[in-house]
Amino acid sequence: MALNRTSVILCALLASSFFMMLKNTRRSSTPYGAFLHSISACKTNSDLFPGTLEEKSWEPAGCTLAEYTADMTAECLEAVPYLAIGDTIGEQVVAHMAGDLRRAGLGGDDVPMRLVWTPSTRVPHFESDRSGRNQREFMTKVAEFATLSLGEWDLGVHWCGTDEFYDGLKALVLKYKALLKPGARLAMYNMDYINPDKCRESSVWCRTCNTIGKVAVYREIVQMVAVCTGTGMIDTYPITRAGRNHSTDGLHYTSEVVKPKADVLLNVMCGTDGAGSNKLGLWYPNIECNEAEAKARWRRDPVANVHSEGCPDYANKYGCPNDGGAAAQKYLEHEEEKARQKAAEEAAKAAGVQTNVATNAPQKEEAGTELPLCKKHEDLFPGKLHDFQWVPEKCRLKFYTKQEIAQCLERKPFAAIGDSLGEQFVLYLRRAGVSMSAKFVQSASVQWDSLTLSSKKTGYQDFTDYVTKEVEYAVLSFGIWDIGVHWCGVEDFYHKLKAKILKYRSMLKPSAEMVLHNLHYINTDKPKDGSWAKVCNPTAKVVVYREMVQMAAACTGTKMMNTFPLTQQGREHTGDGVHYGEPVMKPKVNILMNMMCGADGEGGDRLEPWVPPMEC
Repeated sequence: MALNRTSVILCALLASSFFMMLKNTRRSSTPYGAFLHSISACKTNSDLFPGTLEEKSWEPAGCTLAEYTADMTAECLEAVPYLAIGDTIGEQVVAHMAGDLRRAGLGGDDVPMRLVWTPSTRVPHFESDRSGRNQREFMTKVAEFATLSLGEWDLGVHWCGTDEFYDGLKALVLKYKALLKPGARLAMYNMDYINPDKCRESSVWCRTCNTIGKVAVYREIVQMVAVCTGTGMIDTYPITRAGRNHSTDGLHYTSEVVKPKADVLLNVMCGTDGAGSNKLGLWYPNIECNEAEAKARWRRDPVANVHSEGCPDYANKYGCPNDGGAAAQKYLEHEEEKARQKAAEEAAKAAGVQTNVATNAPQKEEAGTELPLCKKHEDLFPGKLHDFQWVPEKCRLKFYTKQEIAQCLERKPFAAIGDSLGEQFVLYLRRAGVSMSAKFVQSASVQWDSLTLSSKKTGYQDFTDYVTKEVEYAVLSFGIWDIGVHWCGVEDFYHKLKAKILKYRSMLKPSAEMVLHNLHYINTDKPKDGSWAKVCNPTAKVVVYREMVQMAAACTGTKMMNTFPLTQQGREHTGDGVHYGEPVMKPKVNILMNMMCGADGEGGDRLEPWVPPMEC
């Protein structure tokens, strides 16, 4: 009996040790780890669930999912070049894998991975990435595996109804299948879990467009398109649901969730060892293709087929495309009206009449001429924030079209260096589709010792060559973090800020210009109770730090960009008290463009930077 009891205990210990070893070798890329993977590796996407999310790892209940190292990711993508098509859901996985490739020593144009930016069925770019670079050659001749992720924009700001989404998505799937080279595979992503509780306070569309019932219907539409086009799927919905508290804004996730999502994709592409062994099978939804019945059911849905109350209606500004051509007609009429307005303005100028931007009503000047162009920063204020424009009282501020912004940046490549106040410039330019010559170099606080010219928000992409050899105009922005969570006292902030200014100036090429961003208005009424932005930024403290920024500029001979009066007037257009929406950012960007390229876009009548009225 004693022997039997001992044998039982010994067997239990051996079994426990084996399973612990199995768990610990899941992250291993050694032959022994690969051997264990081959014993119990998950065979299909469906085998992954149920499971648990633990430390950037998805642990299926009945099998193992191989976790990829940077070297395994590089080996996989070199063998199976990858193309991601769609919105930011797929883009997040690309960004994670790009970081792995850099750690493995791969970078630049040699990276065997591309993104085609198609955020919704309403705005398909078909062949271009975020920067407008055409990826047709990679798509049609290089890519061996592609994924399509769509839906978040279509159920929200680009909503045009369930019929339109289904037909548009199906058409895109078939189009991309035809574009890929023979033998290449296309898989569709199932829609992630969307957590409205995590939406940022400032993001109206996130909070109002993504009701749970509506998302469920759109997820079903995505699956029906997959079935009716014979397309396999990658389903990571249970992973995002388990990791819903790791969402940054209700839609996008931290690496706690993105890393397991990337592991699922890589297991599908390259198996458990990165070389093609034991590939994970795609998911095929257990539904039949019955378009007519499904469409009729979706049309009757009281939530999915009605535009959410409070959700911005960008898609329907000119109508939806399934309206017998009315959308195109409305768009043409709109463009013709814009052309007529522009011709009328030019005629009014020739006749000595000024068109008032705020009211769009012609007003005769006393002297019979229009207001002069703004030449000095001080001339911008006082003024009025109206309809996404800043209207100075004393002068005219040129407002740039997207094409003019792109032309300005071609002549003067731009870098924002510092915290997220500068980053907002680059984000605006990216949304405008003109970000090829605009980069954000992250250095959120003067307490960051590193002067590496990179940003963790782009996977620590190295911008050293861009900043030191290409940049012609740079904006530095510091102070927001140093007032609060990185506070180390006024002397420490002043001296470190001064050192940063001098250091970054020395890094830029001799012909480059650099200005320091004045601290803008911080609205402590806006952040949620308990937010650091509410407790760290009392007005009196911000005033002192704003003065220190100006003194550092004066004592280093650095000129400034000052939009404080603009942000103070637009203080209601911030959701967190610190960052501002487009009604404020668009005028800020246009002030920057006037400083960089002038009123003619080519350097003529440039707006002079601000020089603080103080002595060092």
